Amino acid sequence: MATDKDKTTEKQKNKENPWLKELRAYDDVVDYDYDSFAPENCIFTPSPYFNYVFANKSHGIPRNASILFLSEQKAGKSLSCYAMILEMQRRDPEGIAIYFNTELRGQLQHDIFPEIDKSRMIIYDTKDPEDIFDRVEKDIRDMVSRGMPLRMIIIDSLTNIQGIKRRDADSVAQHLRGDHALTIQTGLDKLVPFCKQNKILLIGTSQIRANQKATPGGPDTQMAESWTVKHTFEYFVSLKRAGAADDKMDIEGKTFEEEGNKDARDNKLLTGHKIYVKCEASSIGPQGRSGVFTMDYERGIINQHEEIFFLGVNAGVIKKEGLRNYFFADQKWSSKKDCAFGIRDNPQLAKEILEQVKKLDSK
Repeated sequence: MATDKDKTTEKQKNKENPWLKELRAYDDVVDYDYDSFAPENCIFTPSPYFNYVFANKSHGIPRNASILFLSEQKAGKSLSCYAMILEMQRRDPEGIAIYFNTELRGQLQHDIFPEIDKSRMIIYDTKDPEDIFDRVEKDIRDMVSRGMPLRMIIIDSLTNIQGIKRRDADSVAQHLRGDHALTIQTGLDKLVPFCKQNKILLIGTSQIRANQKATPGGPDTQMAESWTVKHTFEYFVSLKRAGAADDKMDIEGKTFEEEGNKDARDNKLLTGHKIYVKCEASSIGPQGRSGVFTMDYERGIINQHEEIFFLGVNAGVIKKEGLRNYFFADQKWSSKKDCAFGIRDNPQLAKEILEQVKKLDSK
């Protein structure tokens, strides 16, 4: 660790070096004093286990980073985006999110979580690349320069953005190889620097397609994006419907079904499902971490007390003895449910457990 004397000596060397001041005068110089991973410089999800997969001291996503969600259909990409907007608004009373819905579902989904402040969530239903990339470059950039507190830009999905040549083509019979990839590359070349310079979190989603080039034993599916997209985003996060037996109910044994309301085949209607989330790749930290959270179709991410319990146990922060006993500090519980309920009913306890988990990533 550097002593005060060492620091003073270093400052003197810098002062004596006539070139350093000139080298640091450029606008694009990296600011060593800015901590991208400090809590105040991160965006969070409402899920402790989801936040955990980003594997840094704050368990958050740096605002000057970017994240790409990939999943099969109806796994929870869009729901997760809306949940992140909701959590951003809870923590930031001024923050604004812009949502480009290229699947043209914004008019259908904007009421999905009633708690969202829609005055601070602007949705554009468009798949036209000019409406997305040129609008940011020509109009939104100026608003941000004048102080607009834009915190997030979401493109859901990149896959559905229309290529420039395809948009202007006279017939669907015209096959325009590479058009989509080149359009996305050109747009991201402008969008990414803007987001990073202004500390705006960029979120993209990608659809999954069959892997036509799969070798024996290889994956059956792949992300439907170009190499530019794969090189652009810092985090690749996959979302899947959790399918294990324990994932079909909460810790009390209650299923995610609507009581008293059934379909024509006597099946109860689903009110939510659990999502398995995994950081598949990362340019700025460890990869491979996973978690499970519960998505309610009306309230967003729920049952965080369960997540904290399982996260605490799996991280070794909550100690387990025998088959039933769980310990944290001076507290003891005789079942999973009792421990989870203790966390639910004591916000300070929940906070202390999460702080202990975060400390494991601060070493």
